[in-house]
Amino acid sequence: MTFSYFITGHNRRDPGARLSTGQHQALAECIAHTPELACAEIGVPAEVQTYHGDVPLPALALRLDFATLPALEHALAEGGALQRLAVSALWAGLPLDDVTQQAMLRRCFLDLGFGTGSGCDYLVHYPGQAEDFNAWLRHYLGHHPPIMTSYPDVRGVDVFTRVDWCDAMPWRRVAYMQRNRIAFDSPQQLLAALASQVRARMRADHDRFPPYSDGSRHYAMRVMRVGA
Repeated sequence: MTFSYFITGHNRRDPGARLSTGQHQALAECIAHTPELACAEIGVPAEVQTYHGDVPLPALALRLDFATLPALEHALAEGGALQRLAVSALWAGLPLDDVTQQAMLRRCFLDLGFGTGSGCDYLVHYPGQAEDFNAWLRHYLGHHPPIMTSYPDVRGVDVFTRVDWCDAMPWRRVAYMQRNRIAFDSPQQLLAALASQVRARMRADHDRFPPYSDGSRHYAMRVMRVGA
């Protein structure tokens, strides 16, 4: 079992703002020293246009994985490794003015890793609510991941669902009902996959989803993996 912690940062005043190479590397080095961290992914915009066209893109999308919820909460507690990061000069210097957080349960359907330690994630957020969440999960988990794992050149497929957690972080908490990750080695492979026949199967299954609110958001992010 894996618990994933999501940190999503936007710059609402300047949607085109991006982390510098130095900031990206310093953030990776800091996160790598988080106690009991299983692995992490640091995502920045892949700067490619998909057919979803959702904007604005987050300037930074972090996912940190822990084997247990107590291990994650320890990092988020007052004086914990991630709480110290949140109040550090490094974090204050990042071009972000709106940061959200959420802890979730990770359901992994495919994880082949990346050929070079970096790749491209297609992150999908479902910020609303299902009318019947049990019916939603039963349908989604039973039907959608097998289609996602059939994308050409896909390297990873994960579905994340909400959990309760406690923290001492300064960021806004959100309660998205679900997030997905579909991973490829490159943005070009992501675009090719989205143009494949699998897209029609995804759309057909989407049309059978149980009712839910507020749609979904899709972000192509170039990611660096830290840890295993």
